[in-house]
Amino acid sequence: MSSGSYSLRWASGLLAGVLLAGLGFLPGVAASAATPESPLKSIVKNADTYVNNLRGYFFCETKTCKAKRSSEKTAAAVGMKDLKAEAKSIESSTVASSQKPTVHKFVLDVTSLENAYQAYDKKSSAESIAQNTGLIYYESANVGSDAYLLSCGVNSAKVSYAPWSVGAVAVLYAMQLDTETLDAKTSSAAVDIYASDNLEAEATALRADANGPSAKFNGLLVTFSKIQLEVSSSEILILQNKKAPLSNAKLSVLTAQLGSTFKEIADLQNTLAKQA
Repeated sequence: MSSGSYSLRWASGLLAGVLLAGLGFLPGVAASAATPESPLKSIVKNADTYVNNLRGYFFCETKTCKAKRSSEKTAAAVGMKDLKAEAKSIESSTVASSQKPTVHKFVLDVTSLENAYQAYDKKSSAESIAQNTGLIYYESANVGSDAYLLSCGVNSAKVSYAPWSVGAVAVLYAMQLDTETLDAKTSSAAVDIYASDNLEAEATALRADANGPSAKFNGLLVTFSKIQLEVSSSEILILQNKKAPLSNAKLSVLTAQLGSTFKEIADLQNTLAKQA
């Protein structure tokens, strides 16, 4: 899809070798035996198992997992049910003030993940299925990042960039795919609106992910999400044949800024991921 004279392709080719290095199944974290808050201890101990069960079903790529789809589906259902219970339990519990922002984000990410999980099972349009698959992809990663941060707080451990970054990386990858959909010349207006809606949701999620150990990386995520929200709000109106607040000239400037900011993110990610 082409809107006026500007292109939305700001990220092509940058993610595959750099940002995706941290994705896959989550490694799990160790819980402290001295944790006073049992709901928090349970999340730290079990969340990655629940997330991996979901990812094992939705993102199966091996012959082994494809041969046991029924059991993988059951494990995913149990994992989602248990994550929802963990979120409900921690939401009503008392935690240290330093942990409250991460607990709040964990609850929001689990809720978004559960909504996408339930909607996916309804199997409506192809666009809706793709949208919910994307949400499951990056929100499951976000939940893993949340659990890692909670573990660091519980164990008084230093936050390492690589395990923290899986959530932000997954959101950025989803944004790249939706951007490429918008830039395709063969996509319909309906598909483009889905992609634009996705980018708005992803930009909001990315802003919430700006809680990592690198202040510079966090700042770049905030800048990138802010620009993307500006672009998407006008893009959706253009696709609906309505007057947009931004001109094509301004959109062209902003999409160029998206490209340069994304390159900064990818370069910094590559550097930080190599550090211990």
